[in-house]
Amino acid sequence: MSRQARGWSATVTGIAVLVGISIGNPFWVLFGTIALIVIGLAEAWWRWGGVGLEYRRTLAATTATCGDTIDCVIEVTNRKVLPMPWVDVADDWPSALLPDRARGRHRGWGTWTRREVAPGSATKDALNDLSTNGMRSDHEDVPTQVDREPLAQRLTLAPFERVQRRYAVPCRRRGAYAFGPVAIRWRDAFGLTSRDADMDSRGTLVVFPRVVPVVAPPGAVRQLLGDRVQPRALLADPTRLAGVRPFTSGDSVRRVHWGATARTGVLQVRRDDPTAGRRLWLVIDVETATEDRWWSAGDSDVHETLAIVAASVAAWALGQGVSVGVSANGRTAGSAIDLSVPCAGNPRQLLRVLDALARLRPWPSRMLRETLEATGRTWPRDATVVLVTAMPSIAKASALARAARHGQPSVMIDCRPARAGQASDPVGMGTTWRLADAAAPWQSRAEVRLG
Repeated sequence: MSRQARGWSATVTGIAVLVGISIGNPFWVLFGTIALIVIGLAEAWWRWGGVGLEYRRTLAATTATCGDTIDCVIEVTNRKVLPMPWVDVADDWPSALLPDRARGRHRGWGTWTRREVAPGSATKDALNDLSTNGMRSDHEDVPTQVDREPLAQRLTLAPFERVQRRYAVPCRRRGAYAFGPVAIRWRDAFGLTSRDADMDSRGTLVVFPRVVPVVAPPGAVRQLLGDRVQPRALLADPTRLAGVRPFTSGDSVRRVHWGATARTGVLQVRRDDPTAGRRLWLVIDVETATEDRWWSAGDSDVHETLAIVAASVAAWALGQGVSVGVSANGRTAGSAIDLSVPCAGNPRQLLRVLDALARLRPWPSRMLRETLEATGRTWPRDATVVLVTAMPSIAKASALARAARHGQPSVMIDCRPARAGQASDPVGMGTTWRLADAAAPWQSRAEVRLG
């Protein structure tokens, strides 16, 4: 019943009551009074039903690893005297994270969905009165996922009642996921009126790719990680202090160790160990289709395998004290530039790499050779460049060698599933290590074995 219809009904009912009083008919007065009370209560629920409604979504963590399950607590509170006999709540969730017991619950509720409201409209004015204590996202770069489904609930709330429900959120696939907003519809107890409003309650969850052990032959270990300590090197590592020595002619003033100079009274300079092996730069090839269709999204399962391999190799190298940097010919969620993580070896570098891989989109932004030409100048001179790809080719190996302007050694990790008649060591691709059991499902991969 619309608001105009309620107004006309109240007017007609009021006239009927007055007529009943004038003619002395108690039935007209009784039923007219009851009808006025019902219409008045319906108007009260329509006007003030959304006041004092609170929706809060609390995730146990803002980051998780693919395969984990985290808890999510949802609270709906009615902070007013007016009870709410019928409240439908639809929280906009990524379909990949929706709990199984909440899937498809909204399908019998009709066709109402969340809609945008214009400033100054009646719905917008009602929305301004709502309490929205939900979590607002601090990550503006997390876009709305295309495949989404509402987490729907139908509730009855007494005055000043809070309803709390707990869900186990399965992290089935890596990604940067956004939650919210929330659509709410409430009805009166008589089913005469209903009203909708949106709550801007948002949240984010970043699901990292899984990190598994890396098993590699000694040759691959030497090529990927280098030697831990080199007896001779052109460069010294300033983080590896070996001692001090007296100042000699030609030493840079920047290398003076002022603490040792103050203790001994003689000018002393730092003596550093040689650089601890080559740094590692990972290049992820997002292409999973042939070069004439390089722009297509390709196989999403192959992308998950690439992410697991890249994350595992990065964690393995960082665990061995090797600095790691990452780039790709694809963009991250909410970004207009290609993925790039500068080379570093500090304890937080692994989190930066995993966060970037979680946000990596499953389609290339440009061809791999264009990315190699554009980013080759930023690679460290002493880095080993590792290309992780599911579509290896001689053209890509040649482009990788050309991009290494300073002679950095390059290695290719072939992640394509083995096919009948396929050469195990293609000629002309340079140093290539194949991923064993590349055709195995990425969900059950327990290790990254190179051979």
